[in-house]
Amino acid sequence: MRTKILTDTTCDLSKERREALDITALPLHVMLGGVDHLDGVDVTQEQLFAYAQENKQLPKTAAISVAEFQAAFAQAFEAGYDEVVYTGLSSKLSSTFQNALLARDGLGEAGYDPARVHIVDSKQLSSGTAHLLLRGAEILRQGGSAQEVEEDMLRTVPKLSTHFVVDTLQYLHMGGRCSSIAYLAGSVLKLHPQINMVDGAMIAGEKFRGKLDHCIQLYKQRVVIDQLDHIEPGRIFVTHTLTPEHGERLAEEIRALHYFDEVLVERAGATISSHCGPGTIGYLTIHKD
Repeated sequence: MRTKILTDTTCDLSKERREALDITALPLHVMLGGVDHLDGVDVTQEQLFAYAQENKQLPKTAAISVAEFQAAFAQAFEAGYDEVVYTGLSSKLSSTFQNALLARDGLGEAGYDPARVHIVDSKQLSSGTAHLLLRGAEILRQGGSAQEVEEDMLRTVPKLSTHFVVDTLQYLHMGGRCSSIAYLAGSVLKLHPQINMVDGAMIAGEKFRGKLDHCIQLYKQRVVIDQLDHIEPGRIFVTHTLTPEHGERLAEEIRALHYFDEVLVERAGATISSHCGPGTIGYLTIHKD
C-alpha cells in the first residue's frame, strides 16, 4: 500500500526536505496589489515585507479551495498511491482544513473512495506542522500504513510546543491581533511578545523587553534550556524570518547544548511571515508524555 502525504505551504518545511520525503505542499494564495500569488511558488518573504511597508497593510491571504484539494487527492490516486494523509494549517486559523474535509467528502462523485483520505487537524502552524510531517514520513519509510500515520499525528498534536517571539508588533497590529494602544505602548517600551499556539489558536504570552538579541536569549532560556527535561531529544526546529546568517547562529547555539539529535533551520514562508513580520524567531519542539 502506497501512501501520499499532503500538506500546505504554511508548514514551513523546505522544498528540498519535502521532495526528499515525498511530501507535497499545496500553496495558499497571497494577494499583492490585486494579483493572486501562490505561497512558496511565486512570492517571497522579502516581497511580502516590501509590500507591507509600502502599503502599511498586510496582503490578503486565501485558503486552498475545495477544487484544489480534490484535484490534489485525485492526482495522488492517479499516480498510483492507495491512500492520502493530509495535515496543514490549524482549523482555527483558516478555512483550509474545512475545505480539505469538503473535498474528501465529495470524492465519491468523482469515483474515488473518501475513506482513502485521512485528514488530521494539526492545531498548528509553521514547523509545528512540520514535526507531524517528518514523523509521518518516517512511519511510512519503515513500512507503516496511512492509519498508523494518522494515529501518530493525533497522539503527537497535544505534545507540540509551538511559539515565536516577534521583533515588531506592527504586523500583529495590521493583522488585527494587537490593538492600537497595545501597539503604541509596545513600540515605546520595546516589547517583544511571545506568541503561543494554544489549542489551535494564536495567543499572546510573555512579553520580553529590550533589544531583540537579548530577548531571544531570554526566550531560549525559558522555552528550551529550562525545559530540556520535558522535551523529546529527537528534533527541534529553529524557524525564523531573520537573515539566514542570524538564523544559523541561533541554531548553532542550540547544537552546542548537545541534546537534540537534529536541529533543523527553516525560514518562514509568505503566509506565516504575513502574521509575524521580520525579525521573528521560534524554537519548536515536542514535549515528552
